Amino acid sequence: MRSKALLAGGAVALALAAAACGNGAGVGSGTKDNPRTIEVEALDDLSYDPTSIEVGTGETVRFVVTNTGDTEHEFVVGDQEMQGMAEEQAMGGMHDHAETMASLMLEPGETAETVVTFNQPGDVLYACHIEGHYDGGMVGTITVT
Repeated sequence: MRSKALLAGGAVALALAAAACGNGAGVGSGTKDNPRTIEVEALDDLSYDPTSIEVGTGETVRFVVTNTGDTEHEFVVGDQEMQGMAEEQAMGGMHDHAETMASLMLEPGETAETVVTFNQPGDVLYACHIEGHYDGGMVGTITVT
Protein backbone atom coordinates (compact mmCIF):
# COMPACT_ATOMS: atom_id res chain seq x y z
CA MET A 1 0.00 0.00 0.00
CA ARG A 2 2.87 2.34 0.85
CA SER A 3 4.39 1.89 -2.63
CA LYS A 4 1.05 2.90 -4.22
CA ALA A 5 0.98 6.05 -2.08
CA LEU A 6 4.56 6.88 -3.05
CA LEU A 7 3.78 6.21 -6.70
CA ALA A 8 0.68 8.42 -6.55
CA GLY A 9 2.63 11.14 -4.76
CA GLY A 10 5.37 10.93 -7.39
CA ALA A 11 2.81 11.21 -10.18
CA VAL A 12 1.30 14.31 -8.56
CA ALA A 13 4.75 15.87 -8.16
CA LEU A 14 5.56 15.08 -11.80
CA ALA A 15 2.27 16.60 -12.97
CA LEU A 16 2.91 19.76 -10.93
CA ALA A 17 6.43 20.04 -12.31
CA ALA A 18 5.15 19.62 -15.87
CA ALA A 19 2.48 22.26 -15.30
CA ALA A 20 5.06 24.68 -13.94
CA CYS A 21 7.23 24.16 -17.01
CA GLY A 22 4.34 24.68 -19.42
CA ASN A 23 5.01 23.77 -23.01
CA GLY A 24 8.76 24.25 -22.85
CA ALA A 25 8.46 27.99 -23.41
CA GLY A 26 10.40 29.01 -20.30
CA VAL A 27 13.42 31.30 -20.20
CA GLY A 28 16.18 30.02 -22.43
CA SER A 29 14.07 27.46 -24.29
CA GLY A 30 13.75 29.19 -27.67
CA THR A 31 16.05 28.11 -30.49
CA LYS A 32 16.44 29.39 -34.05
CA ASP A 33 14.62 26.30 -35.32
CA ASN A 34 11.97 26.43 -32.60
CA PRO A 35 11.69 29.99 -31.22
CA ARG A 36 9.77 30.73 -28.05
CA THR A 37 6.64 32.78 -28.79
CA ILE A 38 5.86 35.86 -26.69
CA GLU A 39 2.67 37.82 -27.35
CA VAL A 40 2.75 41.58 -26.76
CA GLU A 41 -0.07 44.12 -26.95
CA ALA A 42 0.54 47.76 -27.90
CA LEU A 43 -2.01 49.89 -26.04
CA ASP A 44 -3.32 53.41 -26.58
CA ASP A 45 -2.49 54.37 -22.97
CA LEU A 46 1.13 54.40 -24.24
CA SER A 47 2.11 51.09 -22.72
CA TYR A 48 2.78 47.50 -23.67
CA ASP A 49 1.40 44.37 -22.10
CA PRO A 50 3.59 42.85 -20.78
CA THR A 51 5.84 45.71 -19.66
CA SER A 52 8.79 43.42 -18.99
CA ILE A 53 10.05 40.13 -20.39
CA GLU A 54 12.83 37.78 -19.33
CA VAL A 55 14.80 35.69 -21.84
CA GLY A 56 17.95 33.61 -21.70
CA THR A 57 21.26 34.45 -23.36
CA GLY A 58 21.29 32.80 -26.78
CA GLU A 59 17.51 32.41 -26.80
CA THR A 60 15.51 33.07 -29.96
CA VAL A 61 12.10 34.67 -29.47
CA ARG A 62 9.23 35.16 -31.91
CA PHE A 63 7.36 38.30 -30.83
CA VAL A 64 3.73 38.37 -31.94
CA VAL A 65 2.69 42.00 -31.46
CA THR A 66 -0.91 43.21 -31.68
CA ASN A 67 -1.92 46.86 -31.77
CA THR A 68 -5.15 46.73 -29.78
CA GLY A 69 -5.56 50.50 -29.92
CA ASP A 70 -7.03 53.05 -32.29
CA THR A 71 -3.73 54.76 -33.17
CA GLU A 72 -0.59 53.63 -34.97
CA HIS A 73 2.16 52.06 -32.80
CA GLU A 74 5.66 50.68 -33.26
CA PHE A 75 7.54 47.82 -31.66
CA VAL A 76 11.26 48.56 -31.88
CA VAL A 77 13.72 46.22 -30.12
CA GLY A 78 17.20 47.52 -29.30
CA ASP A 79 19.48 48.73 -26.55
CA GLN A 80 19.26 52.22 -25.03
CA GLU A 81 21.59 53.71 -27.65
CA MET A 82 19.59 52.23 -30.53
CA GLN A 83 16.35 53.48 -28.99
CA GLY A 84 17.84 56.98 -28.76
CA MET A 85 18.80 56.87 -32.45
CA ALA A 86 15.34 55.55 -33.37
CA GLU A 87 13.73 58.39 -31.42
CA GLU A 88 15.88 60.96 -33.24
CA GLN A 89 14.93 59.42 -36.59
CA ALA A 90 11.24 59.44 -35.66
CA MET A 91 11.44 63.12 -34.71
CA GLY A 92 12.73 63.70 -38.24
CA GLY A 93 9.77 61.80 -39.69
CA MET A 94 11.72 58.59 -40.40
CA HIS A 95 10.57 55.22 -39.10
CA ASP A 96 13.11 52.96 -40.81
CA HIS A 97 15.10 51.71 -37.81
CA ALA A 98 17.60 49.48 -39.63
CA GLU A 99 20.11 49.59 -36.76
CA THR A 100 17.69 48.03 -34.29
CA MET A 101 17.39 44.32 -33.59
CA ALA A 102 13.80 44.35 -34.88
CA SER A 103 11.19 46.91 -35.86
CA LEU A 104 7.47 46.64 -36.57
CA MET A 105 5.02 49.38 -37.59
CA LEU A 106 1.46 48.47 -36.58
CA GLU A 107 -1.77 50.03 -37.77
CA PRO A 108 -4.77 49.91 -35.39
CA GLY A 109 -5.94 46.31 -34.99
CA GLU A 110 -2.93 44.90 -36.85
CA THR A 111 -0.85 41.93 -35.67
CA ALA A 112 2.71 41.39 -36.91
CA GLU A 113 5.66 39.33 -35.81
CA THR A 114 9.42 39.45 -35.69
CA VAL A 115 12.09 37.02 -34.53
CA VAL A 116 15.05 38.08 -32.39
CA THR A 117 18.00 36.11 -30.97
CA PHE A 118 19.44 37.60 -27.77
CA ASN A 119 23.18 36.89 -27.73
CA GLN A 120 24.34 39.15 -24.89
CA PRO A 121 23.17 39.32 -21.27
CA GLY A 122 21.78 42.63 -20.03
CA ASP A 123 18.77 44.82 -20.65
CA VAL A 124 17.23 45.45 -24.05
CA LEU A 125 14.25 47.73 -24.63
CA TYR A 126 11.17 47.58 -26.82
CA ALA A 127 9.58 50.93 -27.56
CA CYS A 128 7.25 52.96 -29.74
CA HIS A 129 8.66 56.01 -31.51
CA ILE A 130 5.44 57.47 -32.89
CA GLU A 131 5.52 61.16 -31.93
CA GLY A 132 5.07 61.53 -28.17
CA HIS A 133 4.79 57.81 -27.44
CA TYR A 134 8.37 57.14 -26.30
CA ASP A 135 8.42 60.28 -24.14
CA GLY A 136 5.00 59.24 -22.84
CA GLY A 137 6.51 56.02 -21.48
CA MET A 138 5.72 53.48 -24.20
CA VAL A 139 8.79 51.39 -23.36
CA GLY A 140 9.23 47.85 -22.08
CA THR A 141 12.28 45.98 -20.81
CA ILE A 142 13.71 42.65 -21.92
CA THR A 143 16.10 41.23 -19.33
CA VAL A 144 18.55 38.80 -20.90
CA THR A 145 20.03 36.44 -18.29
